[in-house]
Amino acid sequence: MTDSFRFSWRYVSNTPPGRPFELAGAVTPRADSRFDGAVDAYCNGDYIGRCEFSSIDANCASEAAAQIRKRIECRIEDRVANESKTSH
Repeated sequence: MTDSFRFSWRYVSNTPPGRPFELAGAVTPRADSRFDGAVDAYCNGDYIGRCEFSSIDANCASEAAAQIRKRIECRIEDRVANESKTSH
C-alpha cells in the first residue's frame, strides 16, 4: 500500500480534532486496483467540508475510506495546530 495519492480537503467549519465525523460520497474503483472519488464530511449532522481524491492504493472501498478518514483527521489536527501558533 502506498501513502501517495492526490488529496484535496476544503474546510467549512471549525471542527476540533478528536470529534467523530461521518463520510458520505463515492469511492470509485478503477481498473488498476486504485480508487478515485469525492466525499463530504459531517460532524453531528453539520457539514465540515469536502474531500476529493484520486489514486488511492487499497484492497477494497472500506480500506480506501479508512485512508481518507485518516487524512482528514490529520488535516484537522494540522489546521488547529497552525491556528494556535498564529493566535499567540
